[in-house]
Amino acid sequence: AVATRRTIVLLKPGAMSSAKNPAVQLDAHFANHATLTLTHILPAMLFMVLGPLQFVRGLRAKYPQVHRWSGRIFLTASAVVGVTGLTMAFGKTIGGIDEKAAITLFGTFFLIALAKALWHALRREFAQHREWMIRGYAIGLAVATIRPIMGTFFAAAVLRGHAPEPREFFGTAFWVGFTLQTIAAEIWINYTRPTAAAQLAMLPAK
Repeated sequence: AVATRRTIVLLKPGAMSSAKNPAVQLDAHFANHATLTLTHILPAMLFMVLGPLQFVRGLRAKYPQVHRWSGRIFLTASAVVGVTGLTMAFGKTIGGIDEKAAITLFGTFFLIALAKALWHALRREFAQHREWMIRGYAIGLAVATIRPIMGTFFAAAVLRGHAPEPREFFGTAFWVGFTLQTIAAEIWINYTRPTAAAQLAMLPAK
């Protein structure tokens, strides 16, 4: 939803704008880097759509070629998302040094995780491939976690009678969101780690 809204606003300036909407300030910031932002957002939509399909066991088993090709598209889109995200972090950010540091750390880990996932897939080490895919996808999904965290900070400030600026909590929200997603990924990996027999069953048909 966030990516869709941002795309509409960038392609049609002034759309969905309201003086009472705190996102208006963010719209103005991203409008100054419209091309880079769109290059980041459009592949991110593919990332969100194709990501869940990579974890559907029935699809892997019944249609291995579909899994492989969707995975290639997913990883290509992910690489663009990661590189453009880091590029945006090196420019002017809303949350300042806190946001830059969070994006640089977790953006780098995101790219490493997906590179590791590809490496293990090529070596047919599918249990390890699955775990690194989960780590990478979880980091990418942090954007969806960060938004409600920002909303919580904003609402709390308003309830205290303060009209906050996005820069006041943007960086902190990034750190909290990325960290929560990383922890959740590790918990899920350990909880669902397959047995040796189950790992053999994960091998796709040739």
